[in-house]
Formats: sequence, structure tokens, C-alpha cells
Amino acid sequence: MHKYVLGLAALTVAIVAAPALATGAADPVAAVKSDLAKLQADVTAKRNVIVSDAQKLAADATAAKGGTRAAAIAVIKPDLAKLRADLAATRTVVKADRAQLKSDLVAARQVKGAGKELRASVRSTRASIKTARADIRAALQNARLALKDLRASFHK
Repeated sequence: MHKYVLGLAALTVAIVAAPALATGAADPVAAVKSDLAKLQADVTAKRNVIVSDAQKLAADATAAKGGTRAAAIAVIKPDLAKLRADLAATRTVVKADRAQLKSDLVAARQVKGAGKELRASVRSTRASIKTARADIRAALQNARLALKDLRASFHK
């Protein structure tokens, strides 16, 4: 009886999942478009998280300028750890999205006319990722400068 229930469950899953897999394989252009949307959403989320972390770090570094070195370390260390953890986590997510997009693009290139259909989506996604990366770089640079100023204030 137990084997029958497991077999029936496996058969049901196979019947339900087969059409979903077939439609994904039959329309690689749609898969690429969904991958582009997911990548763009994840990069935007990464931008929001990293920029806010970097701004908090810069603000805390600026606020800690007049105090002691030990007080500054106590304030800065948790912010820096959070920023590093968020960078690592979001980097992993975006890297996985890019790998999925790359594999789906290989399949989409086999479809005639897919290049023209995807060109606008790829360009807009690439542009939005470029601006998000520029925002992240600027926020991280501001945080680095604030930390550098903080370190310099201890040597005066």
C-alpha cells in the first residue's frame, strides 16, 4: 500500500510538472525575459540594501569623528560587518541569476528571430544594472572616504 501511494504521488507530480517544463522548453524567449526581469529586480534590491548600508556606515563614521578610537570601533564594526555580509549575500544571488540567464540565452539563440525580440529587453536591463552599479560604487566610495577621514582624525 505504501509503495502504491508513493508511486501515485510521483505520477501525479510528473503529470503536473511535465506541461510546465514543456512550455519553458518550448518558449526560451519567455524564459530569457523572465530571467532578465528577475535579474533586474535582484540588482535593484542589491542597490537598495548596499547603498543604505554604506550610507549608514558613512554617517556613523562621520558622527564618530570627535570621539575616542574605541568608541568609533564599537560603532563602526557592526556596520562594516553588516555591509560585508550583505555584499556577499547579494553577490551570490545576482551571480546565480546571471548564470541562469546565460544558460537560457544559449537556448534562445537557437530560436529564429529571438535576437530582435530580446534586444530591447537586454538593453534596458543592461542600462538599469549599469546605473545601479554606479550608485553602489558611489555609496561605497563615500563610505571609504568617511572611514579614511575618521582614521585620519585619530592621528591629529
